[in-house]
Amino acid sequence: MGKSAALFTAIAVIVFANHSYSQTAAIPEVAELQAKYDEKVRLDVLRPHELVVADLNAKFATALERVQENAQKAGNLDDAISIKTEKEAVLSGKYMPPQDDAKTPASLKTMRSTYRAALARLELDRDKKLRPLKDAYAKSLEALMLTMTKGGRLEEAMALKKMREDLMANTNASGADMTADPSGKSFTNSLGMKFVQVPGTKVLFCIHETRYKDYAAYAVDAPGADSAWKNQKTEGFVLDRPEDHPVTRVSWEDAQNFCAWLSKKEGKTYRLPTDQEWSYAVGIGREEKWTKDTTPATVFRSETDFPWGNKWPPPKDSGNYSDQSRKDKAPAKNSQYLDGYDDGFPSTSPVMSFKPNKFGIYDLGGNVWEWCEDWFDSAKIDRVLRGSSWSHWERENLLSSFRDHHKPVERIGLGFRVVAVEAP
Repeated sequence: MGKSAALFTAIAVIVFANHSYSQTAAIPEVAELQAKYDEKVRLDVLRPHELVVADLNAKFATALERVQENAQKAGNLDDAISIKTEKEAVLSGKYMPPQDDAKTPASLKTMRSTYRAALARLELDRDKKLRPLKDAYAKSLEALMLTMTKGGRLEEAMALKKMREDLMANTNASGADMTADPSGKSFTNSLGMKFVQVPGTKVLFCIHETRYKDYAAYAVDAPGADSAWKNQKTEGFVLDRPEDHPVTRVSWEDAQNFCAWLSKKEGKTYRLPTDQEWSYAVGIGREEKWTKDTTPATVFRSETDFPWGNKWPPPKDSGNYSDQSRKDKAPAKNSQYLDGYDDGFPSTSPVMSFKPNKFGIYDLGGNVWEWCEDWFDSAKIDRVLRGSSWSHWERENLLSSFRDHHKPVERIGLGFRVVAVEAP
C-alpha cells in the first residue's frame, strides 16, 4: 500500500468508524461517489501534502548535517552521535520527532521544536484543503439520499444519512478537519491543540498547556491584551525560541479572555477546567469526595499520589521541576533543587517534553501552574491553580492533590490549559 493510500485509509477509518459505512459501501451509487472522492483527495490533498513534508524533511536533514559537523568540530561525541541518529531517522521517511529528555542536545531540542511547528502548519493547511472536498462529497451524498428516499429505498437512504452525518461530524466549525478516535471524541483544533476525553468528566482536555504560540495568535486579535506574557526571562535566563513552551505571566482573567476568543473562533465552547475535572485528569478524581459544601480548600487530599505515581523522590523524566539544570543556569535566592534530578531545562520546557499520563495528557505535574475555573474557598478572593511548576521542589507542592491559589489578576509564573465542552 502506498503512502497516499495508507493516509487515506487512516482518514477513512476515522470518518467512517460507524457501521453505516459498511452498509453503504455495497450500494453502487455510493461506491462510485466514494471512488471519485478518494481520487480527488489523493491528487489534490494527500499527494501535495506528501511532497511538502518530504521537502521539509530534506531541509531538516540538511540543517542536522550542519549541526552534526559543528558538534564534530567541537569534539562533542555524544551530541554528534545524537544528531547523526536523528538525521538518519529523518532520511528513513518515517520520521516523527521523539520526546526530548535530559540527554537531548540543546541544539537538537530547538530544531525539533521548529520542525514540530512547521509540520503542524503543513497539517493544518492539509486539513483546510480537505474541507471543501468533504463539503462537496457531503452535498453529493445528500442529493443521492433524496433520490433514494423518493424511490422508496428507505433503509439505504437511512444508512446513507448516517454516513453523511459521520463525515461532517469530524469537521469543526472553523474548517479544521478533526483527527478523531473511533468514538469521535478526541479532536485537534485549528491551532493544532489536541483534545482527549477524560473518564469521569463531560469535557475534553487539551493534552498540553496553552503554548506561547497559541496565546500569540489570540493577542493578534486582541491588541489591548496585557503584554506581560511576552516576557520569557527567568532569573536572567531567556528562552531563545519560546513558541512551544507554555505561555506564562497570564492571569485568570487573561485566560478567560483567551477561552472566549477561542470559542468564537472555533465555534465550540472552550473554558478552564474546574478543580474537580483537573483531579480526574491527573487520576485522583474518584478518591475525592465532593458535596455541595466542598471547596478546593476543604476537599480530601491524597498525600501519596504524584503525577508520575507514588514514588519519592521523582524518578528520572517525571516532569519539569526545580533541578540541577535550574541550579546551573537560572539559580534563584532562597530556592532549592531536587537532589540528583536533572530534567534538562533551567526554566519551562516545551510542552509534551515528558511522557503523558494514562489518558494521554502531558505536564500535569511541573512546567507551569495551571489556572482552574473555581474559587479556592467560600471567601471568593482567590482562584485555584494546579500542577506545580518548574520552580518547585517541595514534596507537598508536587503532590497531585496540592492546590495553590492567587487573586485572578495575578500573573507571575502562571499559565493554563483549556478544556472543550462536549455538546449535550
